[in-house]
Amino acid sequence: MTIKVSKFGGTSLATRAQVEKCLDIMLADKSRKFMVVSAPGARCKGDPKITDLLILAAGEFKDAGKSAAAGSVISRFSEIMPENPDLSARLGEELRARLAQTGADNYVESLKAFGEYASARAITAILQARGVRAGFIDPMALGFVIIGNEHSAKPDPKCYRKISRNLKAFNKLDIAVIPGFYGADKSGRLVTLPRGGSDISGAVIARAAGAGFYENWTDEDGLRRADPRIVGHAATIPEMTYDEARELAYMGFKLQDACFAPIKGNNIVLQVRNTNNPDHPGTRIVDTREAAPEERIAGIACEQNFVSIGMRKMYIDEEVGFGRKMLSVSEKMNLPYEHTLDGVDSVSLVLARKYLKDKNALDEVVAKLKKACRPEQMMFRDLALVSVAGIGMKNHFDVHARTFAALAREKIAVRMIDEGADDLSFFIGVDSDRAADAIRTIYGEFFPA
Repeated sequence: MTIKVSKFGGTSLATRAQVEKCLDIMLADKSRKFMVVSAPGARCKGDPKITDLLILAAGEFKDAGKSAAAGSVISRFSEIMPENPDLSARLGEELRARLAQTGADNYVESLKAFGEYASARAITAILQARGVRAGFIDPMALGFVIIGNEHSAKPDPKCYRKISRNLKAFNKLDIAVIPGFYGADKSGRLVTLPRGGSDISGAVIARAAGAGFYENWTDEDGLRRADPRIVGHAATIPEMTYDEARELAYMGFKLQDACFAPIKGNNIVLQVRNTNNPDHPGTRIVDTREAAPEERIAGIACEQNFVSIGMRKMYIDEEVGFGRKMLSVSEKMNLPYEHTLDGVDSVSLVLARKYLKDKNALDEVVAKLKKACRPEQMMFRDLALVSVAGIGMKNHFDVHARTFAALAREKIAVRMIDEGADDLSFFIGVDSDRAADAIRTIYGEFFPA
């Protein structure tokens, strides 16, 4: 039997009615053996997510020794399982115990992880009440190791084999319920992945379990060819490769892009599906595929808040080591760089502002670049980056021409162009206030209504 690992997002688990939908999906197919769960999300527009309440609770308790937000968290779980007040009470005690550990260096992480932990505990109990042989499995007990920190946190590939061995102990369960989002660092301390990290947890379990399919259940009928908040009628992508998805996920696409690494190249099909419309096939993400003859691009994605730091200096093109000097600044400051672009006597370094957290971080980068590179002039520009991606573009000569012609018709200035190395994608920098217009324009060019 081909094993399926099914991950359910916060919207899918926000209420008891939504939880019941998820359980019906799990029980409809016996090959769905592993259920990876997020913390309950928003029940409606403006409703706080459990994770946000837990972050608020951490601050409240540190400041005042009590927290109204913590009470709201337990109330939410009581609403999800009203028939089990004893478990709600135990979860309340465990949350208060975590709140009391204010001196712990992973204090906030421990509290953030409580949402997924409690969600898995609640769902396990509901399944057991249905007569299902279900069991809760803590990812730390499985040996799920997370390396890195903050934005760079990711699973340690060395832990997959250990998780695989440990999962075998639960073969007799109908469904194993596993919290997403957290694991342990190499010292055994609880740590979390970036927001949306349950996508990554599900991928790790799929890899370790030898699954043939990793189902990511969300609130949309798969991945769209453009952000539906910008292009409301954007079509669903029926199938794409991991490489294509990575190019678009990098730019704020629907999935947590780090979830591809554990499963790419392992004959695991990632299916993005809709909890509220389970009969829809969703989007399949595969290792390889053939583009249809008429296909040019798979989709367009966009992300805001980048800064381009330009430097002009005579004879940069002849200065051996200039690029090394520039990139050594970002390396020493532990700043990932997004793009580097150059002319004859000019070069620019594009950074994401999300990594420039400190108030003076940009000034520090500029000062270090001046010292290392000694430019004659420096220029700065805020950008939004647009990614146009798809394996079909290599079969057509007109993708770039049509893209730039469409932008020109709408008087959208192109501030940056960067071509990927393998004819799979290219990136365009535009003024932030024209980013949404750029997405709509490119989408309309390749996917006319």
